[in-house]
Amino acid sequence: MSGVPVASDRVALVLIRMIALIAALALAGLLPFLQPAHAQETANWTGANWTGVWDTKWRGGGAEITFEQTGAEVKGVYPLYNGRIEAKAEGEKLVGRWFEGNRQGAFLFVQSPDGESFMGRFETATAEWWTGVRVSAVEEIRVDQTSPMTTMRSFLQAMNESGADNVPRATGGGMGLAARAAGLVDVADADRGGLNMPDYTKLLFNVIDNATFRLWSLPHDAIAGDEVSAKLQQYGTNVSFDVTFRRRQGEWFIVGPPLGPLQAKLAEFQAARGEAVDMVDSPSKLASPRDAFKVLLSGVTEAGDPAQAALDLRDYTPAVRADEAVLLERYLKKVIDRIGYVYWQEIPDDPKSNAPYVYFEHPSGNIVIGPVETDPAGTGNGKIWQFTPETLANIRTLYADVEEVPVAPEFAAFASNDPFFATRGLAREISPRLLTRAGPMERWQWWMLGLAVLAGIAFGFIANAVISFFAPSQNRSQRSGFLRVVEWAVRAIFLGLFLLVALRPLGLPQVVAAPVKAVAWSLIVIGFVPVVWHLIGRIADRYRNMWQVPGYHDTLISLSTGVARVAVLVVAFLLLAEVLAIPYEGVIAGLGIGGLAVALAAQPTLQNFLSGLTLYADRPVSVGDFCKFGGQSGTIEHIGMRSTRIRSPDRTVISVPNSDFAGMQIENYAHRDRTRFATTLQLRYETTPDQLRYTLAELRKLLIAHPRVIDDPCHVRFVGFGPYSLDIEVSTYVMTADGSEFLAIREDILLSIINIMDDAGTQFAFPSQLEYTAADLPADEEKRIAAEKRVSDWREAENLPFPDFSQIEKLALNNTHAYPPQGSAHFRETKPAPTSTAAGATPEKLRWSLPWRKGTA
Repeated sequence: MSGVPVASDRVALVLIRMIALIAALALAGLLPFLQPAHAQETANWTGANWTGVWDTKWRGGGAEITFEQTGAEVKGVYPLYNGRIEAKAEGEKLVGRWFEGNRQGAFLFVQSPDGESFMGRFETATAEWWTGVRVSAVEEIRVDQTSPMTTMRSFLQAMNESGADNVPRATGGGMGLAARAAGLVDVADADRGGLNMPDYTKLLFNVIDNATFRLWSLPHDAIAGDEVSAKLQQYGTNVSFDVTFRRRQGEWFIVGPPLGPLQAKLAEFQAARGEAVDMVDSPSKLASPRDAFKVLLSGVTEAGDPAQAALDLRDYTPAVRADEAVLLERYLKKVIDRIGYVYWQEIPDDPKSNAPYVYFEHPSGNIVIGPVETDPAGTGNGKIWQFTPETLANIRTLYADVEEVPVAPEFAAFASNDPFFATRGLAREISPRLLTRAGPMERWQWWMLGLAVLAGIAFGFIANAVISFFAPSQNRSQRSGFLRVVEWAVRAIFLGLFLLVALRPLGLPQVVAAPVKAVAWSLIVIGFVPVVWHLIGRIADRYRNMWQVPGYHDTLISLSTGVARVAVLVVAFLLLAEVLAIPYEGVIAGLGIGGLAVALAAQPTLQNFLSGLTLYADRPVSVGDFCKFGGQSGTIEHIGMRSTRIRSPDRTVISVPNSDFAGMQIENYAHRDRTRFATTLQLRYETTPDQLRYTLAELRKLLIAHPRVIDDPCHVRFVGFGPYSLDIEVSTYVMTADGSEFLAIREDILLSIINIMDDAGTQFAFPSQLEYTAADLPADEEKRIAAEKRVSDWREAENLPFPDFSQIEKLALNNTHAYPPQGSAHFRETKPAPTSTAAGATPEKLRWSLPWRKGTA
């Protein structure tokens, strides 16, 4: 049976390797098809491909260049300056010359590795640079000069797409588009006043851009003569601009006025709006309906820059507001694609107006931009313009009704695609009946939502199977609690992820998207919390095992684990509150108001937490230490955020708040390097002095000879006369810090002491009381008479030593007692006290005599 898991592991490993090999071969086979299309345009050329349209810039200017490559030969033209290029490609380099009338010069271009841009130089001595980027948008702008109206339409479309108003709508080719627009302007060199053609064209566009007019109002029917004029009125003011069109060789051009009057007209337009002459307008201010359109369309066409600011999303919950905004932008753009190309100049730009602007009317709903009272920074007028909530509420129904209308030709090149519309188109191809509504959603959306739920559940079970496959094999009853938690957590997380991923392509309305998103995020958060909770514990256990002496670090690990788990719960609560739109901000703000009360209420908890940190920093005890505290003793089992748990000798658990425990007098037995052995031996009074001496000597021999007893300090002394015993005090240290080992050593010493007492023939004293009579201890009359005789002599000689001896007698007695006693191994004799007059005069100098050892000279 033990070989089965090994075999299955080998089979799985082989399968994984085979799949990886097949994927690698498939990828290698696909690589030839992933090459850029432009790399195949020159079949016999292995270097860089230059064929195509390039938007180029140099210091102070720029132009659109169209390259045509044949092998290594490259030719190019840029009509804006009546220029041409003749060059030769050398690998990634392009070396050649440029020609503009009578002017010419050499240049060097080097193409980037991706073939989408180049960097070059011309006039190397003066460090002039020339850069470019490959574009395709220019080719999509069709020029029509059959009438003044179509000429103006082509001019505005080219300039709008070029980003001349700081709102680019195309994917590149700004210079080329500006050059194409400049080709529609008929102006004499003298009227340009020395201004180059690109700058003059932009100035003319700025003047026209300040007016609001319908293209249809411009002349477009049969026109008598080759010149016609039209009046372009500024919206909301009396200022207008007379534009003239001229026909040459059957094509109509815009006649460019002289530079001076053109600049004066721009200043007049700006003054009528109350703007400075040099003011750079910012559409992001949303100061007019035109700005709202610019922000919307520029955000839709530029990936990663959604135009939420242009939408009035007040009726949408914050939980789905961002997702809904992206989808609503796409809906608006899809409808606008079918209405036709948006010319800014047809949309009002008066910031002072208060009337909503209706851009499109339909029975299913209108597209309206209205003023919203606010005071955003930089507007100064207290309102902005946004697409109204009614427009957003009806845009789904409106799109469903106009979906069959083809996209306008002018907009086809820039029409955006979206996962939702791609999915919806696929459902339409499968069966048009899937697009019929069933409640707040279409049928295909209900089906796809159900499939997303089933897929999430299925992938959860698959993920659990993979985890179980790689986890150690064991019976289900033996499986760890962590793995059982992971199983349910993985199922919840996968289900939530599938629901979230399905939201964008399904395009659910708010009434369904809000609860689905709330459920999805709740499943993810709830799934991650127990996993992260257990992972924190696993990481803590791993770090505990890294230390050979884990007690000290266990305190910090326990505190860190508690803080991390509390942080996980707090973050999970905030995420859930955000998803479920619970107004937790008010609760947090309320904590600031009631901060003092909260601080007072949380003071014990905070004090216990800080005391726990103090216990870690000061290290009076660590986990696993046996200590004595407050009259109790036990082994430290856990030091947490709030309390310390101690296992008592009775195997009960004592929980002490950290603040109380840190303030106690703690005696830590685990940190001692040795254990003190101390006892008092009580001998019977019948013990003779020599028996006492023998006992003292043998006890000292025992302690000195014992291998687990420290010989210094080592004290065995006769210390006094007790009420019923002669007391011997024994004090030394045993070389161990382990309590059990100390008990064994102490037992051995005490048993040896009993043997010594038995050898000495003495016995231990027991608490007792003796009564004596005169017959029991008869007095020695001779010794009594002798003692009384000596005292009588002292009295007659007036030399009684009371209250003290005289100074001379003290000097005579000083150092005359033999110590150590005669016969001792450390015996020494003392010199007799000096008797001379000089010695008596200076007693301090003669207080101590010099010792000498027996047997020395």
